[in-house]
Amino acid sequence: MKIGVIGAGGIGGTIGTLWAKAGHEIFFSSRNPEKLSELITSENTHAGTVADAAKFADVILFACYYWTIDEALSAAGSLDGKILIDATNPYMREDGKIHRVPDASSGLELTAKLPNTKVVKAYNTLPTATFANEAHQSEPYAVFYCGDDSEAKAIVAQLIADSGFAGVDIGDMTQVTHQEPGGVLYNHPMSIEQAQKLTRSLI
Repeated sequence: MKIGVIGAGGIGGTIGTLWAKAGHEIFFSSRNPEKLSELITSENTHAGTVADAAKFADVILFACYYWTIDEALSAAGSLDGKILIDATNPYMREDGKIHRVPDASSGLELTAKLPNTKVVKAYNTLPTATFANEAHQSEPYAVFYCGDDSEAKAIVAQLIADSGFAGVDIGDMTQVTHQEPGGVLYNHPMSIEQAQKLTRSLI
């Protein structure tokens, strides 16, 4: 599958690399594509501008900072008809400090901004170190996802498995705040059994 990574930092670079190892064709991008050379490790990895990644891909991993979302979307151009995996979280940077934005949901905001794009929230609940160091365990960690398009979610579930984790569907996008900052699913690594039990109590 052709996947574009918009925001190839900790999460984007790590997940994209896991997908590349699984055989997918990955196009990494950022505001500074010249700094992405270390991610080009095989014939199926590429790097360039955000617009190039968006044009290349059928699936987009959107892993930029919350405060750069509009800039990234503008740079990407049209994403109509594509699947966008939203890995962002609503944090802002002010005076050199990072703080959570109260009552904000980046998943709901992106869904509203991109009515012709199939937005699926995923890869936002675990830290970069977990993705980098604990993929493909015999008992994989759960990665929660939600969205309004069933076919898009099925593709994302397979990509989660390909990256070495276990996807757990929490429903449509109305459930997204459970897996964003402040939600009970955010930043709590757990097994698939634990995740499924907890999810059943939410939906």
